[in-house]
Amino acid sequence: MSETSLNGISGDRSVDFPASGTEITGNADLLTEILLRLPPKSLLRSQTVCKYWFSLISSQSFRRLQCQRKHSSGKVDGLFFCWWVYGNDHLEFIPFNGMPKTQMNMIPLAFKNLATCTTSKLQSLHSCNGLFCINFNLGAENQVCYVYNPSTNQHRLIPLPDTKPCEIMVMNMAFDPMVSDSYRIVCVMKSNGIYEFYVYSSQSGIWKDSKEILDIKQYFLAQGVFLNGCMHWVSEGGLFIRFDLDSLCFKTMPSTVILNGLLKRNIRYFGQSGGHLHLIEVQNFSSMNFEVLELGSDYRQWFVKYRVDLSALHIAYPLMLSEELDLLDVNRRTCNIVSVIVDDKEQTSRFLVSMPEVIIEYDARRMTIKEVADLGTAKIPVMWEDVSVFEWYDTHQYVETMACV
Repeated sequence: MSETSLNGISGDRSVDFPASGTEITGNADLLTEILLRLPPKSLLRSQTVCKYWFSLISSQSFRRLQCQRKHSSGKVDGLFFCWWVYGNDHLEFIPFNGMPKTQMNMIPLAFKNLATCTTSKLQSLHSCNGLFCINFNLGAENQVCYVYNPSTNQHRLIPLPDTKPCEIMVMNMAFDPMVSDSYRIVCVMKSNGIYEFYVYSSQSGIWKDSKEILDIKQYFLAQGVFLNGCMHWVSEGGLFIRFDLDSLCFKTMPSTVILNGLLKRNIRYFGQSGGHLHLIEVQNFSSMNFEVLELGSDYRQWFVKYRVDLSALHIAYPLMLSEELDLLDVNRRTCNIVSVIVDDKEQTSRFLVSMPEVIIEYDARRMTIKEVADLGTAKIPVMWEDVSVFEWYDTHQYVETMACV
């Protein structure tokens, strides 16, 4: 155990002591730097310290700075899993990074309490950089839409597009704190065999009709990925599409080739991280060897970014290859990639993998694994049993943010 010698300190030598509380609170820049290191819930409590702190923390400039720093870090604080079984919605929250597990039940409950109707059901859920777009089915063909920030527990009711009777297929959130404080929502509606596209702006509070349409026979639009001002969708059987939210029109986007002998693509993951789109396709559902494709910034082609082999995981987690689970899972899949987190500056590439009872993080560069969440008892019904293996399209990243709704 090392000790610090006091012999070198004399009465004639000055010693630097930490700044006093008064010096810190009186220096706006220094106080801001300190507060920016606190999570949103701590910041909300800190607002009650005094009027000055409340004014600083609640200011638009502080919240913008907090959102931008959080976005730049690329840190994911948890995952929401939302799925539907036999007409019933299920919502689960898995916190990361030491977040209290008590929030696992509190946040999903807050989600469902947004709708005043007790018979409401989640119709769709979509997240983007900490903000969630939630669509509720109230019955009798009535729906309501909310934008919700779980970090601050703030929500806002969004009016639905004022159009002829149409079926809402997709409500996707688009929010980039590095570009603007405002957010947008892409609503895809089904009418007479076609998809119609509408965009809502929180800044104007109105919906705009893009006048763009797609044949529903050629596309299945679900969870889109927002990046570079565009919403992106992939398809197992059709073309990949990119919708520009500024020009309200489609732009070119390359699709991957469907191999000879296959009727469709086997997509295991689609998302964005570090400013890049990533895609995982496999030739058979049970394969644990796969390539991670990345789309070039010029939108010309997909290229292989990583080659990953997770087959050795069954040594540490033998339940992956359980014959009982394989019989229950019609796709023989007990291991799914639910999130890809890439940080080119830190030279890290991490894959969050959902397996029975646990979610692990696989570091592709270091080739190491660690458990990041214990799922406990099984939660997802598969056939007649419960198996906790989530899918990428059921997964929504949670990022702590002070963004306003």
